[in-house]
This record gives sequence, structure tokens and C-alpha cells, in this order.
Amino acid sequence: LPKEVVAREILLHEEVKEKLRELAPRFSHREVEIITNLEPTPAVLIPPDVLHKVIEGLVRNAVENTPDEAKVEIAVRKKGVGAELLVRDYGTGIAGEAQRRIFEGLFTTRDTLAYSSKRPFDFMAGGKGADLLRMKIFSERYHFRIHVTSTRCRFIPREDQTCPGRISKCPHCSTTEGCHRSVATTFSVYFPPAKIALSSESAATIMLRQGHIPSP
Repeated sequence: LPKEVVAREILLHEEVKEKLRELAPRFSHREVEIITNLEPTPAVLIPPDVLHKVIEGLVRNAVENTPDEAKVEIAVRKKGVGAELLVRDYGTGIAGEAQRRIFEGLFTTRDTLAYSSKRPFDFMAGGKGADLLRMKIFSERYHFRIHVTSTRCRFIPREDQTCPGRISKCPHCSTTEGCHRSVATTFSVYFPPAKIALSSESAATIMLRQGHIPSP
């Protein structure tokens, strides 16, 4: 049976910390440094299972796009009256056209055959973008906002060009600092405080009952 989808008040920084602890063994075979800065924030209103899928999806996406010897930064901070989750990786980056289409679901920035035999969290093991599409759908249903900014690595500007997967093997920048200066991708997710989200949820429920919006 599917899990019950019930929105609850959640402290984002605590939930991210716990989820990272849970995920860590799944990418322990990778040499990717995870740097966290998790500040206390106002409670957010969202079903726990939905939030877990968002956190896991963004972390996995970041690790899979980051070469060994590089880093991923994960932060939670107060923004306005709400809370913001930031996941920044220093991988290959996303070209302009891919950025515009990244939440479309079946769009991928890499060749399917290149990652079909890899396991989750391996470098370049990402899927077809279904996770990001699901996050976008969740954001519309549960009243949070998701946004991405990215700079494509200048040494491999085209999507069909690949990174060797380890900084020390890169012919262009053999140091961590050099790689980090050339590229970065940041996913930001803004959650309104629980009280505001609750008002939006109540309004959506009324509209649903009146037949103005489709059921998820």
C-alpha cells in the first residue's frame, strides 16, 4: 500500500541532517567531500515522504554529477520568513539548453547508454530526469519553489563532451581548486513557513472540493 501522504510540520535542518546520515553509506565508495551548513529555520509544512524524496533526489543528482576528489555543499538557511535548502555541486555543469529543459522529465543531459550499467551515486549514473520532474510536480502541489543555476565547465562546453570522473585525471585542471573555480551547479528549494503553507493547503483543499483543480 502507498504511504499516507499527510503534511506535517518539520524542522528542515534536522530532517536534512538525518537524511544525509541515512544516505552516506550509499555513496561511501565515492571520493566526494560533503560539506554541510545546516542552520535552524522555521518549521515547514510538507509530507515527510515527499521531503525525503526531494532531499535524496537532489543529493544523488549532485553526487552523480561530481567527479571524485571534488565536493558537494549542502546548506539549510532562513530565507525571508521561510526556509531554503541549497545543494551545490562542482561537477560538469549544465549547458544553457539543458538548464531550460531540466524539469521536463524525459530530458537528460547525457547519453542513456553511458549510464545504463551504473549504480546509483556512481559518477554520471543519473537517469532521465524523472526525479527532477517529480520534484517540480511536488513543488506545485505542496507550495514550495525549486530553481537551478549552473555554469558549464569551460573545458567541456558541449553536452557530448565528458569529464574523466576524477580531478587528478583531468588534462585541464589537475587541482581541486582549479576545478571548483571553473564550474558549479546549485539547486535551491524555498519552503514557506508552516503557517503560510497551511493557509495555501486549506485554499487548495477548498478548490479541490469545488472541482476547480485536479486531485494529485
